[in-house]
Order: sequence, then C-alpha cells, then structure tokens
Amino acid sequence: MDTVQGGTCRGCGAIFVLDITGKSVGEVMIQALAMAADRLSKDSSQMVPGVDYEDAILSYDWRTHRSSGSPKMFTDRGGRLYVIKIKQGQ
Repeated sequence: MDTVQGGTCRGCGAIFVLDITGKSVGEVMIQALAMAADRLSKDSSQMVPGVDYEDAILSYDWRTHRSSGSPKMFTDRGGRLYVIKIKQGQ
C-alpha cells in the first residue's frame, strides 16, 4: 500500500485520510483504521464500529480542498475523504 495523504483534526482529534481518485477507498479505510487502532493500543481487527469509533466517507474535491458531504453515488468521479472519530472514554 502507498502512504496516504491525511492527518488529524486539531479541534476534535478525528483522523482523516484522502483518496483523491475515489478508486482506493478500501486501502484508505484500512490505513485509517490502523492509525486509530494504534491510538487505542489495539489490533485493527479488534476495532468495533460504534464502540471504538464512528466513521464517515465524504465526497472530496482536490481542486478546492472541500467536501460537499456524503457522496450521491459511487461513480461520481470525485475523490473521497474518510474520517474516523475515536469514541470518548477509549
């Protein structure tokens, strides 16, 4: 896997990663989950959605560096922004 573009939100601590092509969302999700698992000192296979984290896949326009929210459909030719928020108390 290639190194992904992304980071951590300074305000809320959410992890975000970009797939500017919209064609590698699975790879991006795996890498983001691995980053979240490291923070929780867990293996990514032990991560439980809704218990350990909340996530969202958003449309992303790399030209304007903005998200228009949830994608309307998977073939819209846009990039994707994958966001993971680790649940509080973890």
